[in-house]
Amino acid sequence: MKRMIPVVDLTSGAISLRPSHTLTLDLPQDFDRTAAIAEFDVQSRIRYLSLAGKRVVLAVQTRPLSWRVHGEECLVADHSSGATAARAGSYTLSTVE
Repeated sequence: MKRMIPVVDLTSGAISLRPSHTLTLDLPQDFDRTAAIAEFDVQSRIRYLSLAGKRVVLAVQTRPLSWRVHGEECLVADHSSGATAARAGSYTLSTVE
């Protein structure tokens, strides 16, 4: 049985249970919280909107949700399937319950 971890979507306030192996990304310091979404591609790059209104592309590492602590804000993968060459993975600003 897989351990499930509750996360709160910081845009909608919705709480969902996610598998502990769900991929997450550290929250960039200049991340625009009003956009609340980032994309992650197969070359391990994140694309997001900065506070200055610019599109940023940055190389990053994913971490499983189980490595996060209660109350930590991060970007959580929207789907269990990862990014493909044809489609970047979508990540949402969330906090770990």
